[in-house]
Amino acid sequence: MNPAILSDNCVTIARITRCIFWIMQTTETKLKKVKGGHRGRTIVFSIVIFFLVAIVSGLWYWNTHKKRIIKNKLETVIQEKSGGLYKIKYDSLSIDEMDGYLSISNMNLSYDSARYTELTKQGHEPSILLNIHIPEISVSGVKTPKALIGDEIIGRKLEIKNPVINIMYTNPGKDSSQAVPPKAIYEQILGDLDLIKADSILISGAQITTSNFKTKKTGMQLQDVNITLVDVKVDSSSSTDSTRMFFSKETSFTCGKLSWSSPDNLYSYNVENISAGSVSRLLRIKSFSMVPALDEEAFVKALPAQGDRFDFSVSNIEMKNIDMQQLLEENIVADNILLPSPSLKIYRDLAIPRDTKNRVGAYPHQLMQTIPITFTLGKIVVTNGFIEYKERHHTSRQAGKIQYHTINAVISNFTNDKKAIAANNVMTVDMSAQFLNKAPLKVSGQFYLLDANGRFNLSGTLGAMDATVLNPVIENTGLTHIRSGKIKKAEFNVQGSDHVADGKITLLYDDLKVNVLEKDKGSAELDKKGLASFMANMAIKNANPLRKDPVRVAQVHLERNNNASFFNFAWKTLLKGIMETVGLK
Repeated sequence: MNPAILSDNCVTIARITRCIFWIMQTTETKLKKVKGGHRGRTIVFSIVIFFLVAIVSGLWYWNTHKKRIIKNKLETVIQEKSGGLYKIKYDSLSIDEMDGYLSISNMNLSYDSARYTELTKQGHEPSILLNIHIPEISVSGVKTPKALIGDEIIGRKLEIKNPVINIMYTNPGKDSSQAVPPKAIYEQILGDLDLIKADSILISGAQITTSNFKTKKTGMQLQDVNITLVDVKVDSSSSTDSTRMFFSKETSFTCGKLSWSSPDNLYSYNVENISAGSVSRLLRIKSFSMVPALDEEAFVKALPAQGDRFDFSVSNIEMKNIDMQQLLEENIVADNILLPSPSLKIYRDLAIPRDTKNRVGAYPHQLMQTIPITFTLGKIVVTNGFIEYKERHHTSRQAGKIQYHTINAVISNFTNDKKAIAANNVMTVDMSAQFLNKAPLKVSGQFYLLDANGRFNLSGTLGAMDATVLNPVIENTGLTHIRSGKIKKAEFNVQGSDHVADGKITLLYDDLKVNVLEKDKGSAELDKKGLASFMANMAIKNANPLRKDPVRVAQVHLERNNNASFFNFAWKTLLKGIMETVGLK
């Protein structure tokens, strides 16, 4: 029997019955000492008959009125617990005290709009409102005598099937935690009981939707949610038991699909097949995708200023050794996250006007600190990744692509927890990839978390490749065609902050010759400009080192354009060193 529907009347009758038998036994003993034993036995017999009639009448009343009693009790409990905000209805109820079984069909819990209006006027509106429909609730294996006579509810299984839950955020403009009752959670659940215990609690096939109460805009949608709680115990001791989660020894969760849209509706986010368990401490996600709602041309036109269009997907994510208790407190703590075969495509149109936003303080390791959820991840491990950056030139109106294949990377000490940062404030990134699927690239980075100046270091090497491989990139975006050239090696080491970068760039190459391109008015093709190409090749130093000269090393100093992003700043620093090495301004 569900604790919420136990009748106070039944508990009282049961306890009175127990007292009656004690009184009868005591009375009969005393009457045996009185002269006229027959008369005494007659009195006792009359008392027994009276109480038997009373008990039978009570049982008859309970059996004929129990459903109404339970209904009244349910409504009273919901009214009291919610301050009159919620109402409950259901179609039918079935109860068997002997077998300890209870079932309820088509239960609906809904908020009272009139009561919500009253609370709003008083400034006590809740931060969320709920509408819940549950087709079937069943409780089995309840030890009825303990439930009726004692202060304990002990049962075998509680199952909630196919609930539909709508969560509406009212955004009242104040910290919702102020409305949380000061009493311990277990005291709120127990009420007048001392113990609630169940072998298992199952929630299956749940559909959960969140929305904004005022705008009616849908937030997250969760489909096919299943939750299993094993060995559930609610009492004063279990509330402090660190081995329990949701008062249970074992908790597992699965979700078929989780989806939501960005506030501007330009992206949809989809998460497929989520599973997590408190025993394994492992969270798995079959797939995650960030999908733009519009094609490239329509997307950039929908932006208020020049920006990037992202298309991201990853499959078979694993988060290992996750702290489930911390997760309940909206903190993510885990040893590592495995991201196999992620794919990221970025597109930008340079013809769209830029904004004037100051991006100082918006480096990746600085933005991490603004995320409202606290997280500490030992490592993020990326295997066999792919990144493409495509840029459409403002003059040629052609697009060039830079691609990185077979990316393997490890990000260590990924955290925004100030306590963790106090112990170690350096986040490291080590990455290897195939640049344009032709040359090996290795990059290492150190990012100083909570540094007042956004300090970072970047270093790396690029292996040998034919320089003409760059033509698909630089013809459209740099209006340059490489006729010949061999890149032997490139090395860089850059130290930067919010406003300046200093570095050393070394590019070793041979036999570099180029053509300068231009797009004539009314033409769709890029044409070689003879004089410009001749002048460019005269200026270019076609090798490094030249003959017996020492290797030229570019010492770069670059002031940041505060409107530019971190990646733009890093690339411009490298480009300046390359141009100086080649001999171009």
